[in-house]
Amino acid sequence: MNQGAFLMRGLDKVRAEFSLTALAYDLRRAITLIGVPGLIRAARA
Repeated sequence: MNQGAFLMRGLDKVRAEFSLTALAYDLRRAITLIGVPGLIRAARA
């Protein structure tokens, strides 16, 4: 995701920032693989 360094300081804040980055990556990948309609169907199931 082109993230060179963390913006926050402190282990807990860095963990939260990394978790958000990983979630965004996973959502983008899911959209690429199955598309938005497929992702909505999977979320409803």
